[in-house]
Amino acid sequence: MSNKALLRRILLAGRGRLVPLLLLLLAALALHYLPHTPLISLQQSQFDRYQRLLPRARDQEPVIVVGIDSQSLLDHGPWPWPRSLLAQLIDRIQAGQPLALGLDLIFAEPDQYSRQTLGQRLPSLSPQVLQHLPDNDQQLAKRLARSPTTLAVVGLNNKLPGSRPPAHPLPMFQQDVRSEQALPRFATALVSRPELQHAASGEGFINGTQEENNQANTERGVLRRVPTLAYINKQPFLSLPLDMVRQALGNGEVVAEHDDAGMNAIWIGDYRLPTQANGELLLHYGQANSHYYLSASDVLAGRHPPETFTSRFVLIGFNSTGLQDRVITPLGDSLPGIDIHAQVIESLLMGAALKRPHWMPHFELLTLLLAGLLLISAVPVLPPKRAVFAFAGVSSLLIGGGYLAFLSGHWLYDGPSQSLLLSPLFISLLGNTLIAADTRRREAERQLQHSREEAARMAGELDAARRIQMGLLPAPRELFAQENRFAMAALLEPARAVGGDYFDCFMLDSQRLCFAIGDVSGKGLPASLFMSISKTLTSTLIPRHTDLGMAVRDIEVELSRQNSEYLFVTAFIAILDVDRGELEFVCAGHDAPLILRQGRIKKIDTAAISGPPLCALGDYPYTAGSAQLTAGDLLCLYTDGVTEASNGDSMFGNEGLADALHHQLGVSNIEQATDALRATVRRFEAGLPPADDLTLMLLRWDGPPPPAQSI
Repeated sequence: MSNKALLRRILLAGRGRLVPLLLLLLAALALHYLPHTPLISLQQSQFDRYQRLLPRARDQEPVIVVGIDSQSLLDHGPWPWPRSLLAQLIDRIQAGQPLALGLDLIFAEPDQYSRQTLGQRLPSLSPQVLQHLPDNDQQLAKRLARSPTTLAVVGLNNKLPGSRPPAHPLPMFQQDVRSEQALPRFATALVSRPELQHAASGEGFINGTQEENNQANTERGVLRRVPTLAYINKQPFLSLPLDMVRQALGNGEVVAEHDDAGMNAIWIGDYRLPTQANGELLLHYGQANSHYYLSASDVLAGRHPPETFTSRFVLIGFNSTGLQDRVITPLGDSLPGIDIHAQVIESLLMGAALKRPHWMPHFELLTLLLAGLLLISAVPVLPPKRAVFAFAGVSSLLIGGGYLAFLSGHWLYDGPSQSLLLSPLFISLLGNTLIAADTRRREAERQLQHSREEAARMAGELDAARRIQMGLLPAPRELFAQENRFAMAALLEPARAVGGDYFDCFMLDSQRLCFAIGDVSGKGLPASLFMSISKTLTSTLIPRHTDLGMAVRDIEVELSRQNSEYLFVTAFIAILDVDRGELEFVCAGHDAPLILRQGRIKKIDTAAISGPPLCALGDYPYTAGSAQLTAGDLLCLYTDGVTEASNGDSMFGNEGLADALHHQLGVSNIEQATDALRATVRRFEAGLPPADDLTLMLLRWDGPPPPAQSI
């Protein structure tokens, strides 16, 4: 067996569905482990595309960001600033009574202008001078204590010099053990100085995600999710922006909502924010703008009235190149890290977050299997073009379903990955379809070739049969070339290759001419065989009888002997005394001949002696009738292929034949007259195929021979 044949057998195994089923199983496994495959990039890109299509609306601006930007550093010197300057900045902000103040800064070291630091740097300063210097850390601590304030902390997995646990864990916070295990955990933290810690109302961490599969969060540097809750030294802490909201609510109660899969939302007072099982927030980004960014230099200079900060959340952080951290959002924006805190606060207040619950991957697996099974059942029975449209339709439903889910409820449903994973399955099915179509085509070509060969063989046999049949018919022109007492012409055109009509003419003796015309029921090969027998019996049995009626009876007996197909023959058989014009005839169910005599046409009267067609009864007692011809009479014998010729609306009929025959009055060449009658019939048919065999016979009796002259 060749490799091509083996491949064909493998592809077509199980009616062409075995390989697609295996590919569907592999696709299901790939979708199940998609976070560990390169397809995660496709999935995250599609989720980003959803956000670009419908970003979160930012109708209100509850957050103000006071940025330590390049202008601030130019006006007040490089970082770090004296804590007294930061205290002035906070004093300006607190004058407007903000809801809460958050510092995206960590003051782990003493102020550079503190007594201790200056004493170490400038040993020449006397203790009295140092004693009169202000304590900047204390000034900052006093400002922090005046309003709800949250300081930033950074969780650490390993203890470092100077690290210690934060001082403000969540009070009275309880959580399900299974949900707690999925949350980020840190051994210790990098925090601000103790006097600042105790002065602030709370502390919130600013760490990014600790997800093992971190590329799902920061693929191509895009930040898509942030943690909301973490444990530091086994104590629960909120993220910086969420703790700011808690402080604004007066240390509002924090409750973690969970289900069997883990945490699914976090409540801060009456505000609910959907989360993932590990407590991370799938952030629904809004379009970035600079409306809520203020320069720290402008705030210190008093360029913004206190009302700017009234009833708003205020974040203080870096907004200067070289100091700030920048992140890329799914919307394609490059933002300062502090902007993420503002987006989180807005999301909590709106209750807006992207939703991808734990059951969504299982639902996607289910739709993948259903779509795959649908393709496996439908594609093999569809034509290739419709199969392509079917796959395009299934892919459109999967991809369109993702867009619809996002537009309706911010659900993250991955349709493109399913469509991509179904592509090999569809290609396999389409290949099977094409292979099956090619097999059918080859079989059809083989059958067509066989049919053509068979048709050619049959056509050859029918052509031979036609030649044989036509060869059985006499040629009056040749038979009676020397005859001057009468003239005869005849023609036969089968409707098919062979037909059931016949005619015959021969001399019984020097004075008597026998002629006959017949029409076998049916058409084609059976009728042609029966016609041959009928003609043969006519020319064989008539010379043996002196009574024409008895001769016809014997013909019927012989025809009926082996007539298994129950065929019958209409016939008109006659004997003409060519010297005296006496006509003896037998009519077996056939149309009576026409006579053109002296410009008038009439029928031979056969009513008295006409009998049924031959073989209709089997033993009918046929009798002969007689008629007397006059010199110049033109006798026309015909079959129903002439009178029943049709143009689609009407038939030629006896009237048409009589009219056509009348036009032959005076035509001396009887063969031309016969051809003219045939042409008239064909013109009437107007190109339609003939419905029956056409047979015509013309006989003109020219009168008795002149008397012989004596010498």
